[in-house]
Amino acid sequence: MFEILFESPKEAETICSIFRSICKENQLKINQDDPESIQLLSKKWDESVEQLIIRGIIHYIIEHKEQEVMLSIIQNHFYFEDLEEQQQILHIAQSIIEGDRSEIPQIQKFQHRETYLKEALQQFLRPNLSFSFHSFFTFRLQDYLKRLQRYVEVAIEEYKLEQEYQNFIQTLRDYITVTASKLDAVKIHHDEQFTIYNRAGIEMSENELKQYIDTSFIKKQPHMYIDCELLAPLVCISPKKIILYTDEPDAGMNQTIQNIFQERVQIFPKSQSLNN
Repeated sequence: MFEILFESPKEAETICSIFRSICKENQLKINQDDPESIQLLSKKWDESVEQLIIRGIIHYIIEHKEQEVMLSIIQNHFYFEDLEEQQQILHIAQSIIEGDRSEIPQIQKFQHRETYLKEALQQFLRPNLSFSFHSFFTFRLQDYLKRLQRYVEVAIEEYKLEQEYQNFIQTLRDYITVTASKLDAVKIHHDEQFTIYNRAGIEMSENELKQYIDTSFIKKQPHMYIDCELLAPLVCISPKKIILYTDEPDAGMNQTIQNIFQERVQIFPKSQSLNN
């Protein structure tokens, strides 16, 4: 018999339900004589431990413990007390774990956190074992817990960058709101690079664009976000309308232009004529 002891009946019932959902009746016998423990019996231990027991415990940890642990790290290790900030950081951490932010350099060599769980369980589990889940989680999953902390660290870095970016976008929105438009409309053609045209469809030269730049304002902005070839002259011109020709409206700079100028931006496929 294989027994797991929990700190509450709710925990025991939750994992018991998980095992029942993934096991056929003849694969694994599940007993719950005590409300705070479960007993697992199998005639084929080697098959059951790999296919069912490890699978069930990993599912329980990821679905029912992981979020709680990361929130604790965010609050108690990094001292974020605001509930909204905690949730935003948690959301970023979860998106990193799920692979939705694979462009982040720090995580490209990360092993999937399931690897740490599986290795720890394979080393620990054996027939006729009775153990406390809380003790196992606290002392045997150190590599997994360190990986969660690293995910949180990267998420906090991303959160701070996003906050900085949003503050920057708001600064530029405020600027174009109070700045008189120097041109009614401009057209932008995006094809790997960006080319700016006036309303008549005539390309604006680099020197012409630079003449519009308010250098005293631009120097105050983070250089990581603003450039003197596209964004700086565009913001300083503050056109009433921007017609953007692109096949990649979700690309980084295109998103930035839309975030700043909002309803002033109209987007068309780049195949359409600039003269339209």
